[in-house]
Amino acid sequence: MRNKFIDNIGVLGCGWLGFPLAKKLVEYGYAVKGSTTSSEKIKLIKESGIVPFLIQLDAQTPVTYIQEFLNVDLLIINIPPGRNSSSADLYIDKLEYLKTEILKSSIKKIIFISSTSVYAENNKVQTEESKDLSNSATALRILSAESIFINLPNIDTTIIRMAGLIGPERHPGRFFAGKVNIPNGLVPVNLIHLDDCIGVISKVITENLWNQVFNGVAPSHPTKMEFYDLASNKLYGKSADFIAEKGSFKIIDSNKIINKGYIFRHPDLMAWLHQNTK
Repeated sequence: MRNKFIDNIGVLGCGWLGFPLAKKLVEYGYAVKGSTTSSEKIKLIKESGIVPFLIQLDAQTPVTYIQEFLNVDLLIINIPPGRNSSSADLYIDKLEYLKTEILKSSIKKIIFISSTSVYAENNKVQTEESKDLSNSATALRILSAESIFINLPNIDTTIIRMAGLIGPERHPGRFFAGKVNIPNGLVPVNLIHLDDCIGVISKVITENLWNQVFNGVAPSHPTKMEFYDLASNKLYGKSADFIAEKGSFKIIDSNKIINKGYIFRHPDLMAWLHQNTK
């Protein structure tokens, strides 16, 4: 599980995905640095064998400090755009600032964690080669973010577009329990478990799958109706009542990473639900 050509890894954004990812990379024997914007999390990160850094990605963080963090072989960028307009507006500015610092550093490899929300809901199967991209504000922002790190001189960058995230503290039952007349019950879901998020990222690292785009999504796509009703019942003992209709949708294809030899730990989303109550 270790790439012999990579010794040091920086995980920019030790949140729900980044923190367990960093801990797993430590287990694999890498020297790992992890960033957070919360001073309260520094101790927890350090206790996990990760070198902690408090980084805001703005002028308030000293350049020498950022360069110390960026003194790694591989940088994993895991910073979501934010849900409110103010943080979203700053997202691209922060990444442009990061780019200028990366170009001063010794980084040779980048993994950028993106989102399958970039694909249009045009009732088709979407692969990494798809040109059917969404024109929503969020999708355009994420595509702009991807473009910042593609084709940087002397740096190999791989983009991983993750689907909806499920797993510890993100049980899907919390969304619709007890609600009625929920639209689009027959639309297929596109989700990925935390274990497989980490697994796909690890596959890219160990197999040197650079300068590519991969979709991170479970290969099963049950309908919203069957998946979220079961999830709601498993978590709260309450049904979720969907309307049996099928509006605009997309099915995200993960065959590219599967064809590279990745075996999903949770390929069957309904089976995962049946086995888990939390």
